[in-house]
Amino acid sequence: MLVVGILIIIIATLMILFPEFFMKLKSPRIPEKLFKSPKMKIIIRIWGGICIIVGILLIVFSII
Repeated sequence: MLVVGILIIIIATLMILFPEFFMKLKSPRIPEKLFKSPKMKIIIRIWGGICIIVGILLIVFSII
């Protein structure tokens, strides 16, 4: 669980820093209108924040 928590935190941090990269990975393809929308970047950053919390919880529970 410790390793998985660390991996989740790394990927979530990248989601927060580079949301455009993760928007390009989405399947099916995102329409160009949504791709340029700042709201879509905010949504991906929120998901990144949620994933960081989950990763921290996994690390905490693996240590306890």
